[in-house]
Amino acid sequence: MQKKQNALVLGGGGFVASSWITGLLTGMAEAGIHVRDADVLIGTSSGARVALQLASDAAMEEMFARQVGAGSHVGRPSGVLDMERIQREVARAKELGGDRTQILQRYGQLALSLEASDRRALVATQLPMARWPERCIRLIALNAETGLRRAFDRESGIDLVDAVCATTASFGSAPVWFEGQPYIDGGYHSSDNCDLAAGCDRVLVLALKAPPWATRLVSLEEGLAQLRESGAEIECIQPDDEAMAAIAAAGSPMNPAVFDPVTRAGKAQGLRVATQRTNKAFW
Repeated sequence: MQKKQNALVLGGGGFVASSWITGLLTGMAEAGIHVRDADVLIGTSSGARVALQLASDAAMEEMFARQVGAGSHVGRPSGVLDMERIQREVARAKELGGDRTQILQRYGQLALSLEASDRRALVATQLPMARWPERCIRLIALNAETGLRRAFDRESGIDLVDAVCATTASFGSAPVWFEGQPYIDGGYHSSDNCDLAAGCDRVLVLALKAPPWATRLVSLEEGLAQLRESGAEIECIQPDDEAMAAIAAAGSPMNPAVFDPVTRAGKAQGLRVATQRTNKAFW
């Protein structure tokens, strides 16, 4: 009998997402629910960073401690973005209409027009490994010229550091050029891209609740519906009320002050999830 394939999907959302997900998984593991050994890891933007941490040899407690203290050594942006202009351009990209790809092409044109910082050297120092691990890991980026997604993995031929830079290249970060094409944050298509887990039998999705100003075009609900159509058994966990209170109090998703409180809130939720969970045999 063929073994069922499990996928763990980790959504993006800046420092908030990586902190909440790391805390959540730590709390679940402490309570006896271990999901880091999924057959497939899919990470978008900051979720990609967590996926690589899970693929490393680091213990969950070590990952938790590092995330709690990350605010003291996180890289600071080299320039100041004109967020009002970006919000106007994003709104206009949507208002002009067309299909999803056309709107994402406009996002890409905006990304290519902005003054951008090169983060490659910094990102290289932050990763838990220098080369792609043997695990099946897919890091999701968006082609800024075609508006199409690409799932980078160890067979893609792209350097791991470049793949991480691509999936985290939000507005103001330099796009990554690979095979003559520029790539930016896959979160502009979807903050989780969970539909790309199609083909797996069981899928656990960890994703933030999208704020009203979210730029992503495909909602989590739409992605989950597409995934269900593929026949996958799905479980989705988002921040509960207690975790949402910590996230709201922390401020901006890219505020270094979020690391400690949001990671701890995630762990507390992970312990609650383990207590309240009815389908304990899911994994």
